[in-house]
Amino acid sequence: MTETKLRSVFDVNVYVDAIVGPDSSFPLIESVPPKTSNAAMDAFSLAYDGDAFALYASPHIVRNVGRVFKTLGVSDDTTQKVVETMIELIHFSGGSVVEPDRSVFDIPDFEDNLILDLVKAVDALVLVTSDKDLLSVSPWNHRLIMKPRDFVAKIVGMKARY
Repeated sequence: MTETKLRSVFDVNVYVDAIVGPDSSFPLIESVPPKTSNAAMDAFSLAYDGDAFALYASPHIVRNVGRVFKTLGVSDDTTQKVVETMIELIHFSGGSVVEPDRSVFDIPDFEDNLILDLVKAVDALVLVTSDKDLLSVSPWNHRLIMKPRDFVAKIVGMKARY
């Protein structure tokens, strides 16, 4: 039986928390979570494993990760390396960076709708985020919107069954 990867999207805050959040091991990416108190880093490490799910991002997400890093005072060189690592990880998981059509206007926050545009475009079943507005609409169009720790628990539980 062929195993299908779970199509997933990480919000900007997940990437940022994974890399600069407490107990982050970045650039070292642990292969078997949960190993840290940083749920976003654990989710990130699951993508590096590449077995259970395919990760998708949009140019909007990539740009905003870079923008947040610059706001935090991270050097341009380090920001570029982080973004490159993020894109490599996305491709390694079997996903890709996709420019979705604008079609979702369900949430007052314009940025949140851009994230949901991507979820819809790639037919992701899971959006991982810490954004309260996005979490409040879960399930959205039969898709789960989960906090990083809940996502990690779900994926680790799925892997335990195989």
